[in-house]
Amino acid sequence: MFLKHAAPETVLRTRPKTYRKIVHVFADPYGSVRRIPKSCLISDHTVRAIREREAQHIAERKKSLAAMLANVAELGASRMEETVGKVGCRDAAIVTGIATDKMLALAGQMPVSTQVAVIQMLTPEQNERRRRINERLMRLRACFTNRNR
Repeated sequence: MFLKHAAPETVLRTRPKTYRKIVHVFADPYGSVRRIPKSCLISDHTVRAIREREAQHIAERKKSLAAMLANVAELGASRMEETVGKVGCRDAAIVTGIATDKMLALAGQMPVSTQVAVIQMLTPEQNERRRRINERLMRLRACFTNRNR
């Protein structure tokens, strides 16, 4: 059932769900276009023909998705502003970040990559324990270096 060089019209007529799936993958910024032929059992040429045929629809869908994600990002940002200091702020921040990244991807812009360093501050007890362990290690090191000389 592998359709070789089928016309887009044939796929639309005989397998409308597959045709819609292909169009949706092209509209999705993270959709894997390379996997379409294998997953849908259609040739590369047919997939390219569908992309050309539906170029305007795909562009409109991307604009629509970008507008929806911009709205989600805006709503998330306003929710964050409302809930600063409350429990729901973390969730609103996550949703806002995801929506913003998706919106930028649909617009063809790369999201800003941020590197985060998590630094855990030690309690005084943990600090003291670490200091004692460090002293023992230094004594062991001194013993071994004296022994090897």
